Amino acid sequence: MRKISVVLVAVVLSAVCGKSFSQKKSATYEVATWHGFGKGAISYTFDDNCSNQLAVAIPLFNEFGFRTTMFVPSDWTKDWNALQKAADQGHEIASHTVTHANLGGLTKAQQLVELKNSKEIIEAHIKGFSCSTIAYPYCVPGNDSLCAAYYIAARHCQGYIEPKTPADFMKISSLITGSTSSIRTEKDFNNRVEKTDSLNGWCVFLIHGIDNDGGYSPTQSTELRLHLAYMKQQGSRFWVATFGDVVRYIRERNAALIQEVSTTKSTISLQVTDNLDNAVYNFPLTVKRVLPTGWRAARITQNGKEVEAKISQKGKLKYLIFDVVPDNGKIVITKAAK
Repeated sequence: MRKISVVLVAVVLSAVCGKSFSQKKSATYEVATWHGFGKGAISYTFDDNCSNQLAVAIPLFNEFGFRTTMFVPSDWTKDWNALQKAADQGHEIASHTVTHANLGGLTKAQQLVELKNSKEIIEAHIKGFSCSTIAYPYCVPGNDSLCAAYYIAARHCQGYIEPKTPADFMKISSLITGSTSSIRTEKDFNNRVEKTDSLNGWCVFLIHGIDNDGGYSPTQSTELRLHLAYMKQQGSRFWVATFGDVVRYIRERNAALIQEVSTTKSTISLQVTDNLDNAVYNFPLTVKRVLPTGWRAARITQNGKEVEAKISQKGKLKYLIFDVVPDNGKIVITKAAK
């Protein structure tokens, strides 16, 4: 997590002498490494739009309350209505190029067509959503500058768990699952998740076929179900989120600036800002602050709207934990009775 020491400058204007005075106080805020102060981030990504992904996997993930990222080759896609339904349920629909092309064998002009057109086709079919990430077919990266012109991140297949901040957002590692992989059983999945905890990192699973749908390296839905049941038992220990949302969180977390605007005995006003494009980077960050002395509870609003908050205790200190969106308006913390 990031600890941010905030200096509040309160300027008091004197109507009598026309002078200004300043008083400085300090407060420490922590931005969680992972949303909800989870021990690691987990993303489940699907390639190639294999038939059982929509028929079997998406209902299975919905059952356990988890959301996935589906990297679809736009020319291979036949059931856009089913993909729209998945998007409406919170799953990310992302690019796998137009024709599932090996980008390494294409000219820049050819790559441009695959990258640009795939994004445009997906956004034309999936209403209300932006296609912002891509996965490389055959695990062969494309031209970084071209990819970055259309996508905020790209998924690769190097086979390791990413640290809390990937070294290269255009080559984010993933772990292939299924019959060609060492990740086949519930235990295999669970072991990678536990390793993610020890690294405080980000584990991206790469899944193709499900059961007998003919997809590459099929993963058995029975094993996936057992693993998801295990994940559900972990509660908030891990943050399970789409590939794109994790990318947004990381970049916002690393760019966030917290500034207290004013304080009184019963209110604290602050702003959370970053230097990122607000149209793209608008995911809530989890923030922690010590509950002021004498406060039993607090109510929090951002831009006038109620923000869910909870209080946790460590030793004698009590903390406020809440989610706020950078650049989304003033945040007001108000003392409450309970």
